Amino acid sequence: MMTDLMRWRPFDDLRALERQLGQWSRPSRGAGIMPSVEVVPDQNGWRLRVALPGVSPENLEVNVTGQQVHIRANEREGDTVTMRFEETVALPDMVDVEKITAMFRHGLLELTLPLKEAVKPHRIEISTETPKQLATAA
Repeated sequence: MMTDLMRWRPFDDLRALERQLGQWSRPSRGAGIMPSVEVVPDQNGWRLRVALPGVSPENLEVNVTGQQVHIRANEREGDTVTMRFEETVALPDMVDVEKITAMFRHGLLELTLPLKEAVKPHRIEISTETPKQLATAA
C-alpha cells in the first residue's frame, strides 16, 4: 500500500486563515478594534453613531479640527493597553462644526452633526399678486 506524502506549509494555512478573518472586519489603525459605525440623516443634519462596548466614558475623546471629527478610545488595565480605537471622519462643508454635540450612553457614542442655518431648507411664501401689484401696495 502506497501513501502519498504532502509537504506541510504552515504559513499557507495562516494566510488562508487571515483571508477568512479579513472578510469579517477591516483592520483598524494600531492594535485596536473596528466598531460598528452608522450615519443616519435627519431633518437638521446627521447623526453619527459608533458602537464602543466596554469603553469607559473617561477613556473616550472627541475633537473637531477644521472640518474633521477625531474619535479616540483607549482602555487600559494597569500599564497595558487592552483596546484602542482611532478614527477621523471628514465632514461636509454644510455641517456647523461649532454646534456638534456628543452623547455616550451604554457603549454607544452618538454625535449630532447639524447643518449650517444657511443650507437648511426653508419655506418660501407664495404670493398670488403680480409684482406690479406688490410694488403699488408698498
